[in-house]
Order: sequence, then C-alpha cells, then structure tokens
Amino acid sequence: MKAITVQKINHLQNYILEIEFSDGCIKHFDFSMIVAFNGIAEALKEVDYFKNVSIINGGRAFGWENGYDCCADWARYYAPDLAEEWKDTAENVGLKQRIVEAQKRIQQKTDLDHVA
Repeated sequence: MKAITVQKINHLQNYILEIEFSDGCIKHFDFSMIVAFNGIAEALKEVDYFKNVSIINGGRAFGWENGYDCCADWARYYAPDLAEEWKDTAENVGLKQRIVEAQKRIQQKTDLDHVA
C-alpha cells in the first residue's frame, strides 16, 4: 500500500486550510477547532504566520517554520474536516481500517462520476 502524501495545501481564510492528498481526497480543516494554540503552536495564532504553511518531508507532513507539523496520515484519516468525513467512525478505529474505508469511498465516488 502506497503511503498517503499531501499534494497541495492552500490557506483559505483565518485558520482554514485546504489540503489535497495523493488519493485525490480534498479536505478543509479549521485549525481553530482542532489545535490548541499554546506551546509550540502558539505562533499559529497569528493568521499571517499561520498562512505560511508548507508541505514537508516529501509530502508526508505539512508544517510551519517554528517546527510545528502535522502528519499526512493524521490529517487524511483522523482529523475532523469541515465536511465531517469521519463523524460516524469511532475514534478507536485503526489506521488500516480507515484506509480501507477511504478507498471504498473514493471508488464509490469514481463509479458515480463515470455514470454521470
């Protein structure tokens, strides 16, 4: 199984990032809802600093110059996005099962796109 990577990342507004992953999934994250802006993440409170996010480690993560970073797997399979992709999935569901579920969803979407 090929590792998931971040392909594109864009700052949309305030603390919202749009992230496109190597499997074609695009998510919107409001970091003000999922990150406590203290400790190393305190610098992210400043929107001008926050929007300078970049892809690092060959796409396996994204982060900021202060060393705060986020894993691509966490963002793709665990972090709540604005569309709440994982809202019906228990927190204790492991990475392998989340990957299987995501691949099924992508295949279903691809099948529907071909029908339309």
